[in-house]
Amino acid sequence: MPVEVAADVSLPAVVRMPQTGCYVGASDVTAPAVEHVYVLAHRIDDTQVYQHLPPTPEAD
Repeated sequence: MPVEVAADVSLPAVVRMPQTGCYVGASDVTAPAVEHVYVLAHRIDDTQVYQHLPPTPEAD
């Protein structure tokens, strides 16, 4: 998935990636897309390291 960079070609602090697609299973209904969120955790030399944030439980 393409990720937009700033004018100075730096990556964003937060990246959101939707997980979509077709899966073979018992359900006839397609599940909604799941969004995965990654935040810039730190840098190692010139490499930016992102950390996956687990989804927060939805309030009922």
